[in-house]
Amino acid sequence: MKRCLILFAVLCASTCALAQKADVAFVIGGSFVSDTQKTFLVPSTSLTSTVKTDHHVFYEGAFAVRMLNAEVASLHLELPIAGIPSQTLKFSNVSTVTLNDFSTLFITPGVRLKLLPIAPVSPWVSFGGGWARYTLSGNSNNKGAIQYGGGLDFKLAPVIGLRAEVRDFVTGDPNFGLTSVLTGNDSGLHHHNILVGGGIVLRF
Repeated sequence: MKRCLILFAVLCASTCALAQKADVAFVIGGSFVSDTQKTFLVPSTSLTSTVKTDHHVFYEGAFAVRMLNAEVASLHLELPIAGIPSQTLKFSNVSTVTLNDFSTLFITPGVRLKLLPIAPVSPWVSFGGGWARYTLSGNSNNKGAIQYGGGLDFKLAPVIGLRAEVRDFVTGDPNFGLTSVLTGNDSGLHHHNILVGGGIVLRF
């Protein structure tokens, strides 16, 4: 009888895992942002400076719907939305000037490939593209963005788990919401916003 109950519980858990077609994750962690070189217009002259963005906490929500399940791997459509509030900007040759209310937002729909989706630990990789918004003192500018990354999902129960991940949101150089920017390397995708964190996953 005991063996029958254990077998029944395992079958129920496996059936639930196979039936789950969507998940939502809530992640928090730290940001690592690449430096940017810009030329600014100042009274009577121009000034070229490297802009350094400090490390700050980020928040992310990611919703995904499974499109294909091949047992050893599954393919999901994914919508990660990540934000970094209240970062501090420092200028390499103007040490007395810092700006403290710089924020970023990323929305990059894409795909996620997960290996061993019903195993206790499932590695995955993600790739997508979309939009980034950089804001400073109420002034904003938008950039195209790509996102790539990967992580591990740990199952605690049929409908809940933990996630550890690393994502890089890559854009062109922002102008930081400053209208006094003259030049910068605005074309191409080379401004990295690396987000490292962990959180909770709900499956349904």
